[in-house]
Amino acid sequence: MLKQRVITAAFGLTLVVLVMIWGPLPWHWLVWVGAVICAAEYTRLWGFSPWSLMSLWAYLLVTYVVWRPDWHTRIAIQTMAGLALLWPVVLRNRVSVTQSATVFLGALYVGYGGEALAALRALPRGWAWLLLLLAAIWLTDTAAYFVGRHVGGPKLWPSISPNKTVSGALAGVVAAAVATVVVGYLCLPGFDLWSYALVGVLISITGQLGDLIESAYKRAAGVKDSGSLLPGHGGMLDRVDSLLFAAPFAAYLIQIGATHWFQ
Repeated sequence: MLKQRVITAAFGLTLVVLVMIWGPLPWHWLVWVGAVICAAEYTRLWGFSPWSLMSLWAYLLVTYVVWRPDWHTRIAIQTMAGLALLWPVVLRNRVSVTQSATVFLGALYVGYGGEALAALRALPRGWAWLLLLLAAIWLTDTAAYFVGRHVGGPKLWPSISPNKTVSGALAGVVAAAVATVVVGYLCLPGFDLWSYALVGVLISITGQLGDLIESAYKRAAGVKDSGSLLPGHGGMLDRVDSLLFAAPFAAYLIQIGATHWFQ
């Protein structure tokens, strides 16, 4: 099982790094494909087939959010929200209001996470900022997995994710801080390293929160994994849940708060 996880992770890491270096547009396309796959897995959690009307609606919403030209566009989102209320009427309650609202919120979560990843790559030295985010998330997951497995101790939130431990969560935070300092020092010199460490801590915390949120949704849906696309890891959403949740937060820090943080 561990060998399978390592092989899949190595292949995925290679693909992500190569496309990230290739350029903003190829990266944007890769993010969109991944976001649509995540949307398909998310709607599957709630009993919808990949080609159901609800799933197609989720793909459309994710596509709009990932590719939309204006961050402040509201009309389309309001229209989609209206559709979320309209579907139960049109489909004569074959889809409940709860299901429709859940798909709507899930598609926004996936879409905004994907848009943030694309926006980071489009920045000057965007590949380095994106690498900083990815390193923080990857090192958080790796440290939490191995430390939690070998050190153990009190559970973080057993009713939602029985295998996660406090020791693993803390190790993930420390690893993320180290990762962002190293990436910042090597790829983005000239800024305060303590700021990078703090950003790494915040990314790690938000990423772990995103992981717990998806675990709660999977538990509510009665499934262990969102899919089986990635051998040893489950589905695409299982692998990128923390990244999608942390990406908008990281994009805000880097795009809006850069003048205050990185001095």
